[in-house]
Amino acid sequence: MPEERRRFVKRMTDRHGRRRFYFVRDGYPRATLPGLPGEPAFEAAYREALAAPPRFAGKAPAAPRRAAEGSFSDLCRRYYQSARFIALGPTTRRTYTNAIERLRVEHGHKPVALLDRRGVKKIVAAYADRPGAANQMLRMLRMLLAFAVDEEDRPDNPAAGIKKLKVSGDGFVAWSEDRIAQFKARHKPGTKARLALDLLLHTAQRRGDIVRLGALMIERGRLCFRQRKTDVYLEVPIHPILAEAIRDLPADAPAFLLTEYGAPFAPAGFGNWFRDRCAEAGLPRGYNAHGLRKAALRRLAEAGCTVHEIMAISGHKTLAEVERYTKAASRSRMAEDAIRKVAGNPSATPEKIPVVSKLLALPTGMRAANDNKGLQLANH
Repeated sequence: MPEERRRFVKRMTDRHGRRRFYFVRDGYPRATLPGLPGEPAFEAAYREALAAPPRFAGKAPAAPRRAAEGSFSDLCRRYYQSARFIALGPTTRRTYTNAIERLRVEHGHKPVALLDRRGVKKIVAAYADRPGAANQMLRMLRMLLAFAVDEEDRPDNPAAGIKKLKVSGDGFVAWSEDRIAQFKARHKPGTKARLALDLLLHTAQRRGDIVRLGALMIERGRLCFRQRKTDVYLEVPIHPILAEAIRDLPADAPAFLLTEYGAPFAPAGFGNWFRDRCAEAGLPRGYNAHGLRKAALRRLAEAGCTVHEIMAISGHKTLAEVERYTKAASRSRMAEDAIRKVAGNPSATPEKIPVVSKLLALPTGMRAANDNKGLQLANH
């Protein structure tokens, strides 16, 4: 597609004479388009920007000037102005706003006081073909109606107690040790792709924070920063493997990971770039940066870390998400202990059992896709 015919693309020349491209569209966030038109990274970022839903850059959108008092639109307007919304991080505000605006467009004229349990179920059922979206709508309704109760707009919360829809799968694909080894075999130490892997795997951070990490954040052998999404302050000790990966990087660079133009990645641009590196390594579709965060949490759990120790690295605010990893690791260890006891050989490990050894010798693609025989984080 010729450059001049691309919709919403603005070309600018920086002070060094280099051309830069941006996606600029009213009602949408401005997005950096890496590289040049026609290049894979540019095309992927451009397609993602075109397909993205409207966003509001963390700011509350203006409610209709004449929102009727007691209507859903009026409730949304007051929620956007509330301390609980303002206290949210920018990323969380964007996520909440996108969902709330969809609800407001469809139901903003309706009186909040008349919404009952059946009405809540009907709203959620409209997203039944997308269980994840349906559960997000239910969560937003619970939150807004709880705010309505606090504001004395109604006496109860009809969304409370309604069960979420069952979502198949487990969200983002968590990388197994075999998939990590496959990526390492393609991307050797010293490459940008390997540096990205080491940062993701040995800090357990989201991509929005990975692109910000740099030498200027290092204090007393720790990466000290405040998470972009949750605003949680963390001091993450630098793992020996990561220390080796960043040892020779410029100390005054704005970040460890830089684009070809010498600037930090935008989170979405980094996600697209890293997916391309995964494809180069022959990984199936679905493997991405967030899956490595899950792999890092799995490693911590398998190393015997407590929930609170893991939270000190990951920045999670609640126990529920992290407990999934510690419980799974505990079940795996207990299952191995149980089989060894039944087999009458308490010292045997699965890898030493003849049949298992033969299975482990098979090519990766011939084994189960969810093979997660993890190695401890401290040993990698």
